[in-house]
Amino acid sequence: MPSVTINLPNTTFVSSAMPDNNNSFYPLLYTGTDPNFLNCISLMEVELPTLPVTAVDSAILQLTVIAKSGDIPSPVVVNKVTSPFTAATVTYNTLPSFTPTSSQILITTEDLYKAVEIDVTSLVNEWLSGMSPNHGIALTNNDGTTIVQFASNKIVYEPYFPKLTLTYSEAPADTTGSNFSYAQLAHVIEQLIALYPTNVFTVFTRGLTASSVTGTPYALFKSSSGTFGSLFILDDAGQKEVIPLHAITAIYLGNGTVYNPSITYLTPPKLAPGFDTNLLTAYYEYFPVSTEMDMYLGSNIHATGMLYKNEYGIMVLSDTEGNTPIFIPVLNINVVLPTFTTTTAAKAGKPKVTIEVKDK
Repeated sequence: MPSVTINLPNTTFVSSAMPDNNNSFYPLLYTGTDPNFLNCISLMEVELPTLPVTAVDSAILQLTVIAKSGDIPSPVVVNKVTSPFTAATVTYNTLPSFTPTSSQILITTEDLYKAVEIDVTSLVNEWLSGMSPNHGIALTNNDGTTIVQFASNKIVYEPYFPKLTLTYSEAPADTTGSNFSYAQLAHVIEQLIALYPTNVFTVFTRGLTASSVTGTPYALFKSSSGTFGSLFILDDAGQKEVIPLHAITAIYLGNGTVYNPSITYLTPPKLAPGFDTNLLTAYYEYFPVSTEMDMYLGSNIHATGMLYKNEYGIMVLSDTEGNTPIFIPVLNINVVLPTFTTTTAAKAGKPKVTIEVKDK
């Protein structure tokens, strides 16, 4: 299971003997009853990291005991703070409200200079789920006779710093990057069949000798156990031409075609880590829309135009008005030569949109 340990640098304690003093500069967190400070309560701000889950399997608060009075065990309770405070300014007179939790520990003299662990999983999960706002933690010891002094981050010695360790289970990925890329292509092809049923498509394919297949869109075949169609079928004067999705490097809809703005794209679910996911997301994040592109696909297919659409798994080349769009699955791209332009003048002209099989 993944885990992350965070430091808790924003800590302090408040003292009833000095009700207007802020003690955040102290190297120790006094908790309980002290002869000089009287009633003492420790306060800790907790800034949780961004996690891919809304609940953790465990949350362990680690505190190092520096001093403890008395021979009897001291009952230290973790309290949920229910109103805002700032460690750098809070005093006993501005003490935030708090309620006790079931998280507690008995501190003994055997714990001196050791890190004790308190399970605060329930409290952290309340914060993560949004059930309770995260206003931090208060530590109390209400036995009325003993004081426990925990190390704060002001003690300088890093191993003594207060820490919180979170352990969680990662949710399984819904699919892989490559599988999503083909699902995206299938989703687009289904729409192209419906929107341009009489157009003569040219579908370019990969291979040692690149080729193209021409015909009107006929169907996208999905097997009985398939989750999406995987065979794109064109019709050329009655001859069916069957093209597997993984072989497609580009789909050209024909001269005079204009991009239909009703075309939709899938939003990626949680993708499994791996190079295919890295590549899919890199194409999406690196190339801004309106970039002029020279692209080499498959073994010797060359396409040019402006990046009109950039979606996860698929790019569309066109001009500024969406003319003669070319749909390009990203996983079969070999080389991209972009021209990044930022000025209005540089983008004013219509880029030429072309695709061809280059002779070797």
